Amino acid sequence: MANVARRTVFCYASSFADPADIRRFRKCKDRGGSDQDCFKVGDNGVGFWGDDCSEGSGPACALPPEIIQECGLVRGFPVKVSTDDKVTLALLKDHMPHIKHLANAARIDLNPDACAELGLIPPVMARVCYEIA
Repeated sequence: MANVARRTVFCYASSFADPADIRRFRKCKDRGGSDQDCFKVGDNGVGFWGDDCSEGSGPACALPPEIIQECGLVRGFPVKVSTDDKVTLALLKDHMPHIKHLANAARIDLNPDACAELGLIPPVMARVCYEIA
């Protein structure tokens, strides 16, 4: 991890893998939807590398692939995320879509445990700062 590029980003955070998200995904799958179809309505709670991102799995985040690559990040890298008055250390367990494909202004996704440590209630779109050191 010696080649990790330092970065501080002030941006919007959205939430992922919250219980309602997972319920919507499972309901879609139960109706015979494909993973691609079901990801349009929810989340399966499993990160890109197979990690559990659901509630109770510990603070986790997802970043766009470009950021992961540019900064030399790897699975499980700790990302410091803060609001005005709270801080959490969220492990990188997933990736978001490429920046050009994002449907909203978020540049980091937070799982339910990271949201809870920051006092955020999913679904959320909140101003945060994240730091890669």
